[in-house]
Amino acid sequence: MIENNINENGMINDAIVEKVLKDIKDKNLIERGDTVVVGLSGGPDSVCLLHVLKSIEKIMNIKIKAVHVNHMLRGQDSFDDEEYVKILCKKLNVDLRTEQINLADIAKKKKLSIEEAGREERYRIFEKAAKEFNGDKIAVAHNKNDQAETVLMNIIRGTGLSGLRGMDFKRGKIIRPLLGIDRLEIEGYCNKYKLKPRIDRTNLESIYTRNKIRLDLIPYINESFSTDIVSKLVKMSEIIKNENDFIEYYTDKLYNKALVKRSEGEVELNTEIFNNYHKGVKGRILRKAIKEVTGFIRGIESIHIDDAIGLALDGRVGAVIHLPHKIRVEKSYRTLKVYQFKGFPQVNLYNVKLNIPGDTLVQEDKFILRASIINGLNTADYKKNQKTSKVQYFDYDKLKGGINIRKREGGDIIKPVNSNGTKKLKKYFIDEKIPIDIRNHIPLVAKGKEIVWIIGYVISDKFKITKDTQKILKLEFIKLET
Repeated sequence: MIENNINENGMINDAIVEKVLKDIKDKNLIERGDTVVVGLSGGPDSVCLLHVLKSIEKIMNIKIKAVHVNHMLRGQDSFDDEEYVKILCKKLNVDLRTEQINLADIAKKKKLSIEEAGREERYRIFEKAAKEFNGDKIAVAHNKNDQAETVLMNIIRGTGLSGLRGMDFKRGKIIRPLLGIDRLEIEGYCNKYKLKPRIDRTNLESIYTRNKIRLDLIPYINESFSTDIVSKLVKMSEIIKNENDFIEYYTDKLYNKALVKRSEGEVELNTEIFNNYHKGVKGRILRKAIKEVTGFIRGIESIHIDDAIGLALDGRVGAVIHLPHKIRVEKSYRTLKVYQFKGFPQVNLYNVKLNIPGDTLVQEDKFILRASIINGLNTADYKKNQKTSKVQYFDYDKLKGGINIRKREGGDIIKPVNSNGTKKLKKYFIDEKIPIDIRNHIPLVAKGKEIVWIIGYVISDKFKITKDTQKILKLEFIKLET
């Protein structure tokens, strides 16, 4: 199938092959020595792609592999597709991986449309095959018409500039070498080389959104307005891509300026900086944060972004909005947190009586509280009572009757050292802007409902040492190695 029309470079003489090769070089889609894994459905587009790439394998010094996903949606036709790609790959001397999945069941379990679930599963399996083949690139067969359909579909759903730019020739490991080739050219290529690709009859039925756009909307626009809407949409997407890339370049700079913290599954933005940005920039920054946290922005609509912008500007501290895919946006003190909810963190509850003198092991939180009694006031160190110190000193006689180590409970109160009045523990946390998500995890030394020491923060004024203190209780917090 490839041996005919070979030129002196070992490449078949064909305008489409030359055009694809030019795009590959101009857009740096494939580098010499790459292993390229082709997503092969058996349809005209992917068969053309495999054949074209195989024809330039020698001149590019690359290796071509293939992967086929049998969705088991069309009865015997699905298995005939699989058999066809096996025969094709054998003829072309291409290593092939195949995988069968029950897409209908998967879509039902994940509560996704067949289209959405199919896309997720295909790319998952493509990535898996790429690892098995040690592949550098994954080539998918989207063409010029697919680009126009994607742009129209995004317009119908509602989109910004990023949706109007359509698909990229290259994004990460994913490449689209046929994005500059239209469907008629592909069909002509397959006929020319007698490739006899499989035809998915469901593509000829107006049952999916993309099919309706392809079969009904685009022909209607062409006929009603005497225009080539595909070429115009593709040209528009190219213009918008350049402008969008320019905006993204500056958005990245502003994102990094507002970024306070990034960790696995969480991003924090400085609200003072963020709130001063233009609304358009805020939206882009939020989408970028969501994508950084989850790896995608699917299902995130303008109403979600508007809600998050409003939360950053006017929301109360601790307020949370829920977005699709368990994404949360939370207003904190001076920051806006974006994260994916993975269940509430376990709070290790305990209420342990303190050994005085001696060590008290709190196994749940992996620390020791060491207590010792000191007679007399012979050193100024006893008076320091620094807020964040891991060692604190108390009037022992005021603590007779026993004290416990525990987590917070309803009704807890404290009179912070050197303050005028008693306040609820919750009020202290709010006033000191201690993040909500860590309050339940802070160990406390307590005498009944009165807090003696919020470990790591403050001691109670009621139990501090004074000039009248006779015995001093020294408490030392020792974190154990994990």
